Amino acid sequence: MEALIDKLTVEILHEPYFYSLVDKCAQLYASKEFDFNSNLTDNELLSAKELKDSLKYADLLSNSSDVVAREYAYQIITHLNSAFAQNPFYKTVSKTVYSKLGNFPAINYLETRNGNSAEVPFERLLEMESKKILQAVPNQDGYVFTDAQYKLFSRLISSTQFSFSGPTSMGKSFVIKCFIKSIIRNIPCENMVILVPTRALINQFALDLKKDLDADLRNYRYKIITNSSVTELTEESFSYIMVLTPERLISFLSNDQQTPVGFLFVDEAHKLAQLKDTRSVTTYSAIEKALLKFGRNLKLYFSSPNVSNPEVFLDLFNRNIGDSTFKTEESPVTQNIYFIDLLEKRVESIQRNATQNRIIPFDSRFNSVNDVITLMGNGQNNLIYNNSKQKTINVAKTFADSSSMIVNLHSEVVKAIVQIREYVHPEYYLADLLTKKVAYHHGKLPQLIRNLIEHLYKNELVSYVFCTSTLLEGVNMPTKNLFILNNQNGLNKLEDIDFWNLVGRAGRLNVELSGNIYCIRHEDCNWDNKDVILQKKAIAITPTVISRIDNNLKKIERLLLEQEISGSQIEKEVLKYIANIISIDSLQTKSTYQSPIINKLIQEKKEKIIQIAQWQGQNINVPFRILNGNPSISITIQQKVYNQLSDDHRMGVNILLPSSNSERFYETCRALLEKFYELYNWSTAERKLRNRNSLTYYAVLMTQWIKGFNLSQIIQQSIDYYGTNSSKIEVNYNEYVPFEKGNVQHINIVIENIIDDIEHVLRFLLEKYFNHYYQVLLNILGENHAGENWANLLEYGTQNRVVIALQNIGLSRHTALSVYARGRSYLNIEDGKLKEINKEGLLRIFSSTSIEYDEVQKML
Repeated sequence: MEALIDKLTVEILHEPYFYSLVDKCAQLYASKEFDFNSNLTDNELLSAKELKDSLKYADLLSNSSDVVAREYAYQIITHLNSAFAQNPFYKTVSKTVYSKLGNFPAINYLETRNGNSAEVPFERLLEMESKKILQAVPNQDGYVFTDAQYKLFSRLISSTQFSFSGPTSMGKSFVIKCFIKSIIRNIPCENMVILVPTRALINQFALDLKKDLDADLRNYRYKIITNSSVTELTEESFSYIMVLTPERLISFLSNDQQTPVGFLFVDEAHKLAQLKDTRSVTTYSAIEKALLKFGRNLKLYFSSPNVSNPEVFLDLFNRNIGDSTFKTEESPVTQNIYFIDLLEKRVESIQRNATQNRIIPFDSRFNSVNDVITLMGNGQNNLIYNNSKQKTINVAKTFADSSSMIVNLHSEVVKAIVQIREYVHPEYYLADLLTKKVAYHHGKLPQLIRNLIEHLYKNELVSYVFCTSTLLEGVNMPTKNLFILNNQNGLNKLEDIDFWNLVGRAGRLNVELSGNIYCIRHEDCNWDNKDVILQKKAIAITPTVISRIDNNLKKIERLLLEQEISGSQIEKEVLKYIANIISIDSLQTKSTYQSPIINKLIQEKKEKIIQIAQWQGQNINVPFRILNGNPSISITIQQKVYNQLSDDHRMGVNILLPSSNSERFYETCRALLEKFYELYNWSTAERKLRNRNSLTYYAVLMTQWIKGFNLSQIIQQSIDYYGTNSSKIEVNYNEYVPFEKGNVQHINIVIENIIDDIEHVLRFLLEKYFNHYYQVLLNILGENHAGENWANLLEYGTQNRVVIALQNIGLSRHTALSVYARGRSYLNIEDGKLKEINKEGLLRIFSSTSIEYDEVQKML
């Protein structure tokens, strides 16, 4: 039977008549979305025979093992739904097709949204009921895996290393959470790390785990933590699920006293192949160091979207053993792509095969980007992508300015507006935008604000969210409609994998059968790569460390010899980073281990590079543990710092960092930054810290942050300073004007700058250098005499160990400070350590409309 189905599939996929029906179905769907169905000619409408034939084709193709055939089956049924949901033949065939595809959310949609109670043929009913039993999600009543999810889950639970890839809309995160749910039942319990690419994803993943696994976490004594230190946690016996960025994982691994890790999940693994981002090298480094520390006992898993060669990640780390990969293109929802050209007044429906693309009527009301968003997004939920933070905010504001105020706002939106004005500033744009059910979302937003926007959007309480590439980082915000206003990510063109990752956000499993993507050509974006990027094809990727080594050996050699190289700024930074890792890896003395990079150089007979690195490193005496824990700091600079501190200590100079309780704390911070500026060569090593005059500003910000000022206080004091001194601000690229009191645009520029500097400068750059300095102190002075680690002060924004512990269990800095200040009586603290929390007591002291109340309710 299977052979016959496959033969029929081949024949169908070569039939012009079949494609004419696919086109008519797509045109019928588009006519509903673009509101031109009344203008369809008789020839464009489906006849009774064509409807019947379309459904028969869908039924046949749903039985095929060919992914493309199955996608066509789903697409036909989905495109016909709005017009024929009540047609008796459609009702039967649609249910039959979705059951054959194992798409139970789609069947649920038919039954609940369409009132489809049609009975399917007995053999299909038997198959469907069998799947419901076989593919039932373990330990979760009422949930059933789709076919693709079940295949993936079955492979995961029987593996110790695995790499898988599928469409963004497949529900990979759901499968991972189900796998974690099964792991926490294992005996003995093992700690897990979930590696996410950015801070923006940490809290979301932690919240999702807390919500979905709450009872299991309590029963099996697991805690979710989101920072690299577990030393401030309760001393009770718990196992941990750590949700960390690569930087935090490296910090975790650099501590000799840490507990072992049994599982490492790498989410958004395709980030390992981002050529123009140093974070790809950091991600590689974090995974490699975990494998070095825990060896073959570490079970390793990679998840990525739309990658045709997922085995490449296992190959990179020499873990591709046996049948350890899974990939599928099959999506449980259909994505409908339209290219709207506002310059040439043209709309095109983009199909799988370019020859099937069809011009559809251009709506004369499409005079601007805002018109398209308003008309196509009316009454639905909409994400609007742009390529930079500033563009995203500006376009969101322009759109909101042209929209009417919502008279009866939902109470949750009203609450969010109040919270944002209190937490950030009364004049913050975002609060005003929400009065029109409009918002923006980017990676530099404070985590609390991101949580608010994501909550409102998922509950359909805001209709339009303008966003940056945080969607590409894996932030889970599926949508009905996605408007892509730019074909770039930052200054670079969107890669194929990023574009299709974006596209995959459209269509919400369990909510609808399909999603719409509108790519808009307008004056600010020409879409010059349209014909290339809109045609889906196999996407094979190569990890950055491999491709950069393959193509830049001469440049890496020059860098190892401390010579200058040509190239763009980002290319130089990536290659310097890789050269530094080669230098560190060449000093590895563990005879049973060789890093993937060293292995590759040996296999390709490039030992000369290793020899140069070893020769250059012969005078390096910094302990390997320190070098290995700080791969992004030049090995030469690390040696300089180590020599300086060692010499000073021998000469009797005090090398300890000052106490954070010193009376003249600002002066202390200023002096430290001046010292680090010289010690770490910031004038050449760090673009953001190159300007020595900026150290005064960063010292003020450090003082406020570490002393526990809340964000609104820091922002208001900065605004007051700018107003009093008429300081200049950058309103456009390299365009500076004096700050004007009361100018809302100027106020918002200061707000965004403050938020950015706290996240990037204090909590990333400065934290990195203070952590390195402290590790050198540990080596020279020993743990009992090394003093205070200022990196923790910068990470947590407090000197209080209890506030740090509260953040480690998931509370934001803002809420942790409030809990300690107002609810200390509900905290059980022994010897300065947090032992227990009275959640109900804390909830009583905070208003039910406050940020603190919401966080305590969700996270504790």
